[in-house]
Amino acid sequence: MIYPRAAVIGIGLIGGSFALAAKRAGAVGHIVGVARSRATRQAALEVGAADEVTGDAAEAAANADLVYVATPVGAMPGIFQQISPTLSPNVLVTDAGSTKAEVVAAARDLLPPEVTFIGGHPLAGSEQTGPRAARADLFAGHSYFLTPDEQDNTDDLNDLVELVKALGALPVLTSPQRHDQIVAATSHLPHVVAAALANAVGETVGDEEKIEDFMGTGFVDTTRLAAGSPQLWRDIFVTNREYVSQTISALSEQLQRWGQALSRSDAEQIEELLEEARRWREKLR
Repeated sequence: MIYPRAAVIGIGLIGGSFALAAKRAGAVGHIVGVARSRATRQAALEVGAADEVTGDAAEAAANADLVYVATPVGAMPGIFQQISPTLSPNVLVTDAGSTKAEVVAAARDLLPPEVTFIGGHPLAGSEQTGPRAARADLFAGHSYFLTPDEQDNTDDLNDLVELVKALGALPVLTSPQRHDQIVAATSHLPHVVAAALANAVGETVGDEEKIEDFMGTGFVDTTRLAAGSPQLWRDIFVTNREYVSQTISALSEQLQRWGQALSRSDAEQIEELLEEARRWREKLR
């Protein structure tokens, strides 16, 4: 067992899945789950994601060997402030936020200097929310980013890497800035595209007919991400605004190429654009 006692702050889909996977692997012992909603706390107990629950993050963090923060990234600075007075010196604090630079900076500013914080981001999820949607295999086979500082305790980092492996995930170590740059392109931009596409289609076709009758799997698959939590994604975009803006600019340039080719009825250029995209996509297989 790596961590005898853990506090999971935000015991929803991600926090609950972490708890289930860690307990199944025997990597974590007693888990205290934290959620504001009484219904969420009760659900966490019922699905086995927590051994006890509370609405008080500071209470849960006291005497914990590991604190796992799985709230929306916008709430994390406030969580760090709450738990800071009750943390033991040897505790490891990590998070599951989708952006890292601002979270790591907040942890550095708000947590005690003797406490180790290592940023984390499991590249896994679902449109479903809450502990009842949690699965012990949610992280299995997926990349799990860790963003340690050079000053971080090596033993703490090694323990966290072993924990990630115990979850069935694949640890990837990188800097907070490089993480945010990459996921802006591979994760955040696709969500922007899905949301923009859904809005554009809604404005273009209206609702006079039953639109579902006209939808193929391509549209449904492409807009799936637009069903995600607006509050969650609002925080992600705000905390990674610089890199997301850069990727939107790159996409805009591509759309301009398409628009110019279509306005000229340039079949050859359209085919070249499609072939360029096909070749790049083939590299991912």
